[in-house]
Amino acid sequence: LLKPLIQTRVVQPDGLSPLETLLANRSVDAHNKIASMLWESNSNADALNKLSTFSESHEFNDILKNGSADEKEDKVLTNLPSNKKGKVGRWEKRRGRKPGPKRTDEEIAQIRADRAAKKER
Repeated sequence: LLKPLIQTRVVQPDGLSPLETLLANRSVDAHNKIASMLWESNSNADALNKLSTFSESHEFNDILKNGSADEKEDKVLTNLPSNKKGKVGRWEKRRGRKPGPKRTDEEIAQIRADRAAKKER
């Protein structure tokens, strides 16, 4: 092997045209550009022309090298715990309802009877 695979970020097959490289790219920025060019195109020929031009542009080469044209947009958003131990703090836990008092079947029947009598009034 000329280059060990561990040193390459993305393996691109040899012999692909710039347009095929663009379409095979997994970058979100590349996909967003493709979508906007297709949306703004008036015809198939216009779309092909725009995509071909972009696939040979400096902006797409930056996306290939860096993974993104704008480094600020490549942030991974996660819901990390706030404390250093990796556990959720006391006040950030989801609070459940406090269970009601345990009642016997007779008490429940009496409460229902009282409520029914109250509704009849």
